Amino acid sequence: MVMVLFISEYSAINSNKNKNKIKNMNWGKGIILGLAAFMTFVIVLVVMMFKSSDDSYDKDYYEKGLNYDKVYEQKKNVLDDKAAPAVHINAEFIVIDFLELESGKVEFFRPSDNRLDKTFQVNGKQLKLPLSELAKGEWKLIAEWSSKGKSYLYEKNVFIE
Repeated sequence: MVMVLFISEYSAINSNKNKNKIKNMNWGKGIILGLAAFMTFVIVLVVMMFKSSDDSYDKDYYEKGLNYDKVYEQKKNVLDDKAAPAVHINAEFIVIDFLELESGKVEFFRPSDNRLDKTFQVNGKQLKLPLSELAKGEWKLIAEWSSKGKSYLYEKNVFIE
């Protein structure tokens, strides 16, 4: 019984203290604090946005848009002629075999870091690259070549472990 009285007295004293604190807080202060917190949040997001890299931005997007018909024809030639290169990844090498090839290039684009992008010229029917030249992770392989007066373009996502 004594314990119950003590607890009720203690809670009555604490509730009076909380009421005094609440009385010092009014709508104006709450709105200002809420607005300040929101503005701080927005400013932090803007600063983070400006510090992030612009890897996903393609600086040649306008030229690529103008040349889209050419790219479409090159991709269509790969499908029509069944000329897609065979891509094999083993423990040491990545091997790309072309059916027919006069000249061409193979580009490896790294979606997460454009500084790692690499381009290789292809002269024979096979390109054999050591995996040590490419960092582990996801790559976008783009092969562009010509054969018998036709140009071809092949794209494939590859993952190197």
